[in-house]
Amino acid sequence: MGRRLRTLVLLLLIPLSALVLTWWWHVPHGPWLIHNQPLAGQKICVIGDGGWGNDASQAIGRALVTLQCDQVRYLGDLVYPSGIQSVDDPLLKARFLDPLKPALDAGIPVYLVLGNHDWKGNARAWLTLARQNPLIHFPHYYYFEQWPDACAFSLETTWLEKWYYLRRQGNWLDSALNNARQHHCRFSLGFAHHPLVSSGSHGEAGPNLQLSLNDRLFGRLDLYLSGHEHILSDEGSYQGTRQLISGSASINNDLGLPSQEQRFTRATHGVLTLVLHDDNGTMTADYRFYSVLGNPREPLITLLWQGDKVGQGIRPAP
Repeated sequence: MGRRLRTLVLLLLIPLSALVLTWWWHVPHGPWLIHNQPLAGQKICVIGDGGWGNDASQAIGRALVTLQCDQVRYLGDLVYPSGIQSVDDPLLKARFLDPLKPALDAGIPVYLVLGNHDWKGNARAWLTLARQNPLIHFPHYYYFEQWPDACAFSLETTWLEKWYYLRRQGNWLDSALNNARQHHCRFSLGFAHHPLVSSGSHGEAGPNLQLSLNDRLFGRLDLYLSGHEHILSDEGSYQGTRQLISGSASINNDLGLPSQEQRFTRATHGVLTLVLHDDNGTMTADYRFYSVLGNPREPLITLLWQGDKVGQGIRPAP
């Protein structure tokens, strides 16, 4: 009887293992979003880590309207401390929807990537939310966008940090980079939660993430924008890719050692804006960091730092 039971269990484990391995090595295809209007001339406002729903995040929401943003890129840690369990989770309204209400009421679309804290809850709930709200865009955990003059990769870097990453997102990204190059993308952007290097207290990315970003993105993209560190920072260029951090939409953390190419860093609540210009085929991004203090006795928005980056599109792999 014991031998029959062991045989039966073995026979059941074989197809189950095959199914698990099929899922494990499957490479899901992140969707491609095609925009018909050029990106040049649009103001992109970039925020991150606003998930406490506090006075600072409420002030950020108002600033998005004052700054006349055409779109918002929200770079993860959408609800602290442990994400949401469903679209009916009261924290979703209190810590995400309420702070963004001024922007959503103004018709400003919001594009999401998830942060590491969002994965502590039910990450699929964010997909459901996006299906229910036409102004919230989150078609997949990672996705590609193409405009007539530019392209962008929204990434799931929490996966890149973990051992279970393997090939799932990497193969998709290789294919998307090659296709974007063939479509003559003239300015390239990466939106993600985790930075490669940082002058904040978290410091450099872990070895798995460093390997993925160095191998696939840095040296190939024009701009890489991230949160995770609760600061505003222009970390300079690495292999020709400029890295900017905007992760202070609700809290600030201490500064760490300045990165090697650091140009500007401030531990204050704020937002990053980005406007692309097309000058006879040459794409240039003008970016600006603003503090957003939320103190009614002080100016809501103060310009802290600005810079620019001339685009080269998607450069070939080294």
